[in-house]
Amino acid sequence: MATIRKQSIYSSIYIYAGFVFGAINVLYFFPKFFTPEQFGLTRILMDIALIFSTLCTAGMIPIAMKFSPFYQHHLSKDKNDLFTITFFIAIVACVIFYFFLPYLYPLIIRKFGFRSPLLIDYIEWIYPMVVGLVIFALLEAYAWIVSKNVASNFLKEFFYRILVTILILLWSFKIIKSFNLFIGIYALLYVPLILILGWIIFKSNFFRICFTQSRITKKFAPMMLKFGGAYFLSALLNILAKTNDTIIIASQSTGGLRDAAIFTIATYLITLMDVPQRSMASSATAQIAKAWRDKDMAKINRLYKKTALTLLIIASAIMGAVMINTNLIVKILGETYSSLPLLMLILGFGKIIELGTGMNAQILQLSKHWRIDLFTNMFFMGISIVLNYALTKKLGIIGTAYGSVIAIFLYNFIRFIYIKNIYKLQPFTFQNLIAFLIAIGLAIALYFTNFSNNIYINQCIKTILFLGVYGYLIIKLNISVDINELYEELKKKVLHR
Repeated sequence: MATIRKQSIYSSIYIYAGFVFGAINVLYFFPKFFTPEQFGLTRILMDIALIFSTLCTAGMIPIAMKFSPFYQHHLSKDKNDLFTITFFIAIVACVIFYFFLPYLYPLIIRKFGFRSPLLIDYIEWIYPMVVGLVIFALLEAYAWIVSKNVASNFLKEFFYRILVTILILLWSFKIIKSFNLFIGIYALLYVPLILILGWIIFKSNFFRICFTQSRITKKFAPMMLKFGGAYFLSALLNILAKTNDTIIIASQSTGGLRDAAIFTIATYLITLMDVPQRSMASSATAQIAKAWRDKDMAKINRLYKKTALTLLIIASAIMGAVMINTNLIVKILGETYSSLPLLMLILGFGKIIELGTGMNAQILQLSKHWRIDLFTNMFFMGISIVLNYALTKKLGIIGTAYGSVIAIFLYNFIRFIYIKNIYKLQPFTFQNLIAFLIAIGLAIALYFTNFSNNIYINQCIKTILFLGVYGYLIIKLNISVDINELYEELKKKVLHR
């Protein structure tokens, strides 16, 4: 866990710094300088592009992650054709999608034309967004393989949001006067990221372009085809399950893109809890893949338990801090966003469930039982769409939140049962429960406590107290060995300065 912890720390710093700029964008700039419909449009375009980009990666990312250790072990760099194969197939998929996309326009117009007409005017920008996401996703996978995950996280989580901030400022100062031009540039923002990460990987001198089929490719081609095909469908279903909420809101909720904008703010604030998982996954995935190759179940068990506990502790801290400040958030944004506190509470518990079950996705995806990942994602997609569609029509965006949480619980519960029954592994210890109860108790106590009549001073005191007391109790009670080790390392560095 030492390498994972070190890389996770640096990645988390960049990701949280990116979230600061993202929060400024989502909570201030977009609501201030754009109509809710324009703001909602940017989110819907990205969600649709994410779905189609998953299609166009054609399962190449998991193939690269799972089989890269075998290629590296048995082949020299000059004969390693995995990099060439994965990129070639993904580019071919993008070309096929280009010719297929016009046939989807009538369906998109029929579903979104009434409640979200602005989407129809800018639907053609989906394609460049899709291509950018596909190329960057592949480069990101290879960055993880060569331990450049900190650089990829910096570009994806921090630099991208800086570019969005700059673009919004250009719009606010009337340097960009046309919304058409704004959306056009917004759709191409992944281009500089691709150029920078591509150069970093090129300079690593780890991969070469090789058009000769290697003996490893010949040997593993059938297995790679099955694995990639299954994971392709699994990843598609997973992204459909995670993005269908805003898409359903835009097509079924009475507020259309306006409601999508409100839901986007709620999900963005809760997505703060995702940061440790994003940084940890980029470091842990390669180690899990190697552990499966070496059949090191003890290492997988350690990673499973430690990552689940660490993610739960950090996620609980973030959720507590966010929920304590819900009144301040509504005051800043205005009464239009008065439904945010309940939305964030519901979605936050869903995120706690997701993160608290640890790296179950990576463990299943990289094991010989990777088909379970496909089947559970099929279930997740189906149940989330049914629940979100039915509850959104009945209850509006609050119904979408309920549907998402119910689907997340059922999805992770099934995966937990599979891993426990097949591999005799489970991520929970008594420490997990203690950490969660401490966070809940502190958050409730501080939510109903006031220290000042000034809301800004009051919320600042509450937040500092919550994080300080929670951190102290976690360390004092030795809830997590990794967090205590990190604390000791930081203390030594500070004392030796």
